[in-house]
Amino acid sequence: MKSKTIILGITGSIATGKSTIIKKLLDEFNPEYCDADKLVHSLYEPGKPAYYRIIEIFGQEIVDEKTSYINRQKLGGIVFKDKNSMKKLTDAIGNIGIEVKNLVDSWSENNKKLGIVEAVNLIEANYIAWCDEVWLFKVDNNIALKRLKNRNNLSQKEAEKRINSQTSWEKRIDYANFTIDTNGNIDEVYTKVKKLYLNLIKI
Repeated sequence: MKSKTIILGITGSIATGKSTIIKKLLDEFNPEYCDADKLVHSLYEPGKPAYYRIIEIFGQEIVDEKTSYINRQKLGGIVFKDKNSMKKLTDAIGNIGIEVKNLVDSWSENNKKLGIVEAVNLIEANYIAWCDEVWLFKVDNNIALKRLKNRNNLSQKEAEKRINSQTSWEKRIDYANFTIDTNGNIDEVYTKVKKLYLNLIKI
């Protein structure tokens, strides 16, 4: 049964272009929006419990001396090397799902028309349980590598580690209502996505 608010889940591995497309949707339609990854980052800002737990596990060297914030690039360089380190980080942060669910519930309580939840691990974390529709973004690995190296100033080896640490789109496809290929021109991709969005808000 659909809630009063339509919840659209958007997922896909790193550098698939999902954030670029979502920004276009936000600019044109202004739906409610939750970037689960940014929400996670806010949970380990200085002074918050997870901040101290993460430093205890990974060491003081991950802290930026100027800002006192955890340097996400340094932390990423550690946790993307192996799944055990990633699990330690996830456990240290705490129950991310509760934070996402509280936001989704607030949209429904305020009778919002549509809300987007963007998360790399939307399926794995079972955020799809709250979604009325799921879109999966995919891209050729060579294109993703190029984007990631340029965007995050990473070496080939570092970029490969990050991409290889993520679940392939083939393993996620059965959970998605639509799979969106972003190999081509981003404006052409958005034209297709916009049609899907307009069909969704008609429901």
